[in-house]
Order: sequence, then structure tokens, then C-alpha cells
Amino acid sequence: MSAVRGFVMLLAVLAVAVLPAPAEAGRRPFIWVYDTEIVPKGDVELEQWLWAKARAPGLEGRRSSYWVWWGPVFGLTQRLELAVPFQVLATRDTTRLDSFEADLRLRLNPRGDDSPWQPLLRVAWHQSIHSAQPSGVNANLVQSYQWDSGLRLALDLGAQVGLPALRGSEEPARLLGTYAAGVSYPVFGEEEELRGSLEAFGEIPLQGIPGGQHHFVGADLAWTFGRSWVTLGVMVGLTPLFPETPQFMPRLIWAVAL
Repeated sequence: MSAVRGFVMLLAVLAVAVLPAPAEAGRRPFIWVYDTEIVPKGDVELEQWLWAKARAPGLEGRRSSYWVWWGPVFGLTQRLELAVPFQVLATRDTTRLDSFEADLRLRLNPRGDDSPWQPLLRVAWHQSIHSAQPSGVNANLVQSYQWDSGLRLALDLGAQVGLPALRGSEEPARLLGTYAAGVSYPVFGEEEELRGSLEAFGEIPLQGIPGGQHHFVGADLAWTFGRSWVTLGVMVGLTPLFPETPQFMPRLIWAVAL
């Protein structure tokens, strides 16, 4: 009888071990604003972005472009994650490997800290392959604040430094400033949560970058279920004010924690 009880207990332990665990992925309620959630230590998340830029009326001959961003995201510690993605760019005429990155995100408070105010620092090396943009360093300082009601605010200030000298060019370094801000609220659910979000995003050339400013506003839906999450949204360019801004930038992000 004791052997039967032991066998039953062993089956129960195995069943618990293979059941899907609650979602622990680095969720993102926005398509453009970086957030402060990261992947837990020891976990790996596969993440993919599908996104596009429609044409800009102020740039004659500029066609719509489409990207696939794909890469694993590793939880190195309870404060630090590493993404190693690559991007493929397609237009009506060509498809090519555009770039790859090594992307570190440091959350200043460890996972499990429930403080409403959370800061995060992102630093990434962007290696251009067939991109017109030079290789360089991207950095973002991200702050989020969440109330007990679930209302969440995020602010993301960034800079992109392009280094043409790495290609043997004598052009000066390129500097682009970026900003993004978003507000998100849970529509329903906790373990399987649906969120609606509004966000804004902008790019401001500071040095060595031809063209003008780009500014966008948009809306998103984010769904977390099991060990997966999906975020879908579209940014609408303020093209009447900034004619070189693409009219639309839709993006779909999905991820699954392994």
C-alpha cells in the first residue's frame, strides 16, 4: 500500500513539473516605449517584432519598408537581461539582412520589488550590415510608475550615436535624440490580462543626420496569456506638420517564455 501511495505521489510531482507555469516574461504593453519589466533570472524568452513604415509624402521616391526583428532574450540576473536580435528589411524590390544587436537592459530595482516607481537603463550596440545607417550605440533611460488600480505610465528618453568612421568614412558622428511616453490600463483579467494603451514617439536629429524631425501618436492592445504575450498597435505620423514623417508605423510584437 505504501508503494502505491509513493507511486501516486511521484505522478503528482511529475504532473506539477510539466504543467505550464504562470507568465514570467518581460511583458511590454507598448509597441514603441521601452518598459521596465525584464525576463527572470535563468529564463529565456523568444521575441519577434513585425513592423513597417509607410511612405512619407515629403520624400519623393521613398517607398514603404518592412522589418522582421527576431531574437532570444536571456534573464542574466534579477536586474539584468540581454537580447541578441537581428533584423531583416524588405521593400518592394529587395530583401536583406539589415543589422544585429547586443542589447543590455538593467533594471535598477530587482524583479520582485513592487515599488510603483521603477527605473531601467538600456544600452545596445547596433551593428549595421546592409543598412544605410552606420553602426553605433543606442541608449535609453526608462521610468515607469504604476498605481494600485493598474494604471501605468512610462517615459523613455533615448539617444542613438552612429559612427560612420567604422566604415572608413570621414563623416562626423551622427546623433539622434528620441523620446517616447505611454499610458496603459488593464481592460480585464490578471493572469490573462488585456491592456489598452496610448503612446507618443519622436525622433529629433541633433548632429550629422539629414532630414527633419519625426513625431507619432498611437494606440495599442496587449494580451498576456500563460507564458506568452502579444502587443499590437499602430503609430500615426504627424505628417501634416512634419512632411518627412511616415504616415503609419504598425507593429506586432509577440513573445513566449521557454
